[in-house]
Amino acid sequence: MAICIEFKLIKVCGTLATYQYGECLKEMDGLFEVDVYKLMTGEIAGDTPMSEVVRLLPSATKSEFMAYRAFRKIRNYYAEHGEYPAQGGYYA
Repeated sequence: MAICIEFKLIKVCGTLATYQYGECLKEMDGLFEVDVYKLMTGEIAGDTPMSEVVRLLPSATKSEFMAYRAFRKIRNYYAEHGEYPAQGGYYA
């Protein structure tokens, strides 16, 4: 079974980014916050639980698994470009 997740940057406040995510070709009704900058600089320890790094917002109806997959793509993009991607996806 294929996995297809899309994500879109909603806003950035300082170094904290809010993303919307969901299954491809469906409504993106999940929301999470992440601060990749603090993770990369060590302000957030590398051994911090993923649930504290990727914070699902109360209105999020999608799974943590999907948010974590989107986060991996966002982190990799941030590491390469030094900024948050405006949108993207995870396909497997």
